Amino acid sequence: MTERITLEVPATLSALSTVHMVLGGLGARLDFSLEDLDDLYLATDRLLVTALDTEDLESLCVRCVVDGSTLRVVAGLFRSPALRGQVVETPGGCIDLCTMLQRLVDDVVVEEDGERYSVVIVKNRTESTA
Repeated sequence: MTERITLEVPATLSALSTVHMVLGGLGARLDFSLEDLDDLYLATDRLLVTALDTEDLESLCVRCVVDGSTLRVVAGLFRSPALRGQVVETPGGCIDLCTMLQRLVDDVVVEEDGERYSVVIVKNRTESTA
């Protein structure tokens, strides 16, 4: 069964701790390793900090979708071409945020919604080799 949690927090750096708390709880339920949780925290933080730097936001909307052993973090809606340009790979390659996201999570998708868009971070539970 798919579970959804929607957060709306002030567009401030201090609000990221609330996002961490929810991600940590969901990650624990999914048996994410500490490394997986750290990767998820870092990817989400960098995305949201970049959004705060490039968008004129009053609040941040973050939706967490749990499906099986997969956690999807949907952030948005955004308008900034600067943020989009930092998230997606262009013909010239990735810049810093894009490269970081590709290394930390399993997938990053931009979902269009008219003139706005959301950024989706997908993290799957890493199966233990022990």
